[in-house]
Amino acid sequence: MARDLIRVGIIGAGFIGEKHGEAYAQNSRVKVTAVIDTRGENANRLAEKVGGKAYGSLEQMLANETIDALDVCLPTMMHKEAVIKAVRAGLDVLVEKPFALNTEDIDLMIGAAREQGKRLMVAHVCRFMPEYIFAKAIVEKGEFGKPLFFGAWRESATPNWSWNNWLRDRQLSGGTIMDLSIHDIDLSNWLLGVPTAFYGQEVTKPGKEGPSHVISSLTYSNGSMATIEAGHLLPASYPFTTGYRLLLEQGAIEFYGREHEERLIRIFSDKEVKIIDVAQLPGVSTTDPYAEELNHFVDCLLTGADFRISVDEAKLAVSTVQKLRESIRMGQKISIDVPIPGQ
Repeated sequence: MARDLIRVGIIGAGFIGEKHGEAYAQNSRVKVTAVIDTRGENANRLAEKVGGKAYGSLEQMLANETIDALDVCLPTMMHKEAVIKAVRAGLDVLVEKPFALNTEDIDLMIGAAREQGKRLMVAHVCRFMPEYIFAKAIVEKGEFGKPLFFGAWRESATPNWSWNNWLRDRQLSGGTIMDLSIHDIDLSNWLLGVPTAFYGQEVTKPGKEGPSHVISSLTYSNGSMATIEAGHLLPASYPFTTGYRLLLEQGAIEFYGREHEERLIRIFSDKEVKIIDVAQLPGVSTTDPYAEELNHFVDCLLTGADFRISVDEAKLAVSTVQKLRESIRMGQKISIDVPIPGQ
């Protein structure tokens, strides 16, 4: 019998847990049944907001509730344990990006999900943002020929909002390249394919050893290239800023997005410049990409459709970061003859 409602538990009632809870509240096909967090005040606050019940541990929730899926909004280093427990308890899982800090943990999570016949999606929210969906459609249609180069940037002030400041500890978060830059690394792989050469450079700031500013250069098996810039060292007054430039054989697509400013895509050809307001793109039903992402997760669970991002693609993003971090440590470019894990 087909389901028409997904009962979800959210584990981790911090910043992302709040975002996901707000997004689920917009979807009549979801009931957030439980919120799990060791910090009782956080669990109670979010549970009250979404209409669920608060619990202090996953084990406690599993013993008292019947749910269909678990949304893992925990710090990255906690993903593996929560995901494996959830799938072994018979739950489908959404887990925040990055998938994990290393591919060994990813393989264990994928293996456990497949053994139990449960579905697993990694929440790479940028794949649900219209400005990037637009770029992907341009590449797939071949309207301007093949892609030659993708340049992307993502910069912000140093994050201070995470629990115990775990984001600022690179042993826990993987550093700026793993937590922030992985958004654009995944997008670059989505647009261009499988990277075969990696060169990373990183600068840090005295007194801020964890965050950094990172420049990553990738070369792909089809000859295209990418340069990705990510920074967590901007002053506190600096607004969150993203953008990209996609160069193709017969044109270029450019997007620049700064917090609280108009979001525009510019299409350049030899004949004209066309400007598109992102909010006016066809199919944009909400200004909240988290709602789009979670609507997709729920829809795929209800219909059996494939997720927009596969676990192998999410693993490829982490594999790419690992190679770039190796390049940073060695101070030289790394080239490989065989595809890295996760293609």
